[in-house]
Amino acid sequence: MITLVFLTVTLLTLASIMWWSSSSGKVTRQNELFTTAEAAAEAATEEVVATLDRDWTYGQTLQAASVYAALVPVQTNSWGNWPMHIQFSDGSGHNNILGVTIGDIRYTNQLGSTFAGMAGNFQPCTITAAATPLGQLYNVTATIQEVVNADIVPLFQFGIFYNMNLEVDPGAAMTLNGPVFSNGGIWSGTGNITYNSSVQAAGNIYYLPTNGISTDPWCSGKTDSGTPNANFVTPPVAREDTLNLPIGSSNSAASVEGIINLVTNGMGAPNSQAYTTNGQQYLFNQCDLIISNSASGLAGTKGTNITIWFQDQYQANALTPLTNDFYALKAGPISNTNVIANTNGFDSATNVLYAAYSFVTNVSYYDYRESDTVQAVQVDVGLLNKWITNTATTGGNTVNGTSYTDKGHGIYSLYIYNNVQPANGSPGTLPAVRMIHGQQLPSTGDPNGSNRTTSGLTVVTPQPIYVEGNYNVQTTNSAAGASAGTTNTAYTYPASLMGDAITILSGNWNDGNNTSTNLATRVPSTTTVNAATLEGIVQSTNSNYSGGVENFLRMEEDWGHGSGVTLQYNGSIVVMFASQYATSFWPGTGSVYNPPTRKWAFDLNFTNPNKLPPLTPKFYKIVRASWTDY
Repeated sequence: MITLVFLTVTLLTLASIMWWSSSSGKVTRQNELFTTAEAAAEAATEEVVATLDRDWTYGQTLQAASVYAALVPVQTNSWGNWPMHIQFSDGSGHNNILGVTIGDIRYTNQLGSTFAGMAGNFQPCTITAAATPLGQLYNVTATIQEVVNADIVPLFQFGIFYNMNLEVDPGAAMTLNGPVFSNGGIWSGTGNITYNSSVQAAGNIYYLPTNGISTDPWCSGKTDSGTPNANFVTPPVAREDTLNLPIGSSNSAASVEGIINLVTNGMGAPNSQAYTTNGQQYLFNQCDLIISNSASGLAGTKGTNITIWFQDQYQANALTPLTNDFYALKAGPISNTNVIANTNGFDSATNVLYAAYSFVTNVSYYDYRESDTVQAVQVDVGLLNKWITNTATTGGNTVNGTSYTDKGHGIYSLYIYNNVQPANGSPGTLPAVRMIHGQQLPSTGDPNGSNRTTSGLTVVTPQPIYVEGNYNVQTTNSAAGASAGTTNTAYTYPASLMGDAITILSGNWNDGNNTSTNLATRVPSTTTVNAATLEGIVQSTNSNYSGGVENFLRMEEDWGHGSGVTLQYNGSIVVMFASQYATSFWPGTGSVYNPPTRKWAFDLNFTNPNKLPPLTPKFYKIVRASWTDY
């Protein structure tokens, strides 16, 4: 009996163990199948995310939701079949299809953690994939749902953006406002910097106490101290994904430079391809006025070799040459005041000495950093304003009205190409563009009768840009002068300058300055520039420093004269490529220039998409919002 009892207990124990083992095996097998199904469902959603990213980043648009819903993973490939067959569905019982919904593009003032504090547009996309392994002992289904946002991020919402390595090493205290991002690394070489917003880099962030960049580019072979010697409001973040403009096949500097270059292939205006999504990546194809001179565009007679086209893809001829509005008469003195209409009844064959444009000419002056004579196409913004509102036959009022009717805005962008060829020598020749009398930017009412207005100005050129005197301080508004010498940009207009390099010349600049004019006599006046800037730089090498963020604006005067002359800059600092024309290394101070008292700030207007400069480039980025499994 005792033996039978023990045998019974043993058998019951063994049966319990067998039952537990069997149940545990079933649970384990079910878990394994669920994990397999979950991985398969995630593979399906990731294939959709990857395709969305390709379409959005490089095409700036998404396909129909049904196209993405059909991206069911192929279970046979060159490596063979999947280990087991998976039945995919949309999570609602529809097999061989995925669940994809794409919302409307909408505005948000919070694009998410990747773009903290930034505003823009986004298109929400929800992807649902259910996966069920077939032919298995258990019928287990796993479902993955991902929500991603197709973000549109205005470039000038960054306080500082570098498409290459970013260096900053000011000798005086400097505060950087607005988000900072680098597609390369960041080298912050001094404790004089305060970052008041997010700081992110696709590469590493270095805080070496000495100039590791100029002596050893990007700290190769060095050990980062690991201790930030700058002041960060939020901890900096390295190894982020790069942000790419939708142009070319890569994010290289050479590709990105294409946005400001003259487009000479089939994608350039007036070809129809210029007005497709891909063609509109190039600013040449977007600007309202295209200004150019001849290869002999030297200083002298007022702009006789300059041509201006009005660009409007909605007209039969996308590029229309404008009629000259400036005439110098043989019968009268040659001066800049001889601006008359064609309807005055004079005999153009006998009485006109030459015809030109009132607001564009050619000028010449010396650049001390480049050791070159600059041959510049010069735009007088004050005269441009008069031309835009001039109702004469040769004035710009009619063209401005056409722009409103067809494009929904008045004339607010210029593309300028200087045909003068660069040349080496002592001095050499440097083609460039100069903006003068830019205190008041254009503000154009709709001549067709509505109350719409367009304000501001964007200037684009593949060559260097020079700005002389105050720019965009809007002296004619009710608070005249309020935008000069202050961070108060309430009265400024949206403005940007995009070129090979940007040099600030004060209102005291004299074109008569030459190689014998020493620095001490080139004393500037206090100057304010309110504009976003996109430009190139001359990168650091083993023996030369780029000048860093603190010297991204070039100068030619003794700004340090006396106790220091103030340069007030409000805008957005963007460096996208290596300079192709203005290629001399940063010279240091004391010969070409002495640095100003820098009062620089991020223009808070740019946080409002309605106040961004015309033709602001945009990033198209797929950003993950949520991930759920069940």
